[in-house]
Amino acid sequence: MKKAIVLLVVALAIPTSVAFAKASPTHGKSNPRVMYVLKGTLSSYQAATADVAGSISITVNHSNFHGRALKGQTLIFSTTTSTRVTNVEGATTISDGAKGVLKFKAPLHRKGDTTLVATLTTSAKALHVIVKAQS
Repeated sequence: MKKAIVLLVVALAIPTSVAFAKASPTHGKSNPRVMYVLKGTLSSYQAATADVAGSISITVNHSNFHGRALKGQTLIFSTTTSTRVTNVEGATTISDGAKGVLKFKAPLHRKGDTTLVATLTTSAKALHVIVKAQS
């Protein structure tokens, strides 16, 4: 009889704990967000203001493992007022043709996914732009 009561208590406790668990449909093991690091030629930089989002273009010459499918493409990313811009040479602007690095977070690219470029350029925002050399 004691075993039946213990089993009944455990059976009632499990659905309650599952009901109070936080659901995360957009992130997690099935849909993780990863950091993409793209290196290449920067151009068309527009700084973001409080009212208007900015943008930057990069022609990808090299990338980390996650961005390997982007090599050789020219992509345009939006920037926000919280986008960090680091200029190694101390300049205040980014000239067209500057060599640099662009970092952003986005969902992991799965093998065989042909919508990577469209997904990244519409949903991803540049987190950090590092200018290595001005042209």
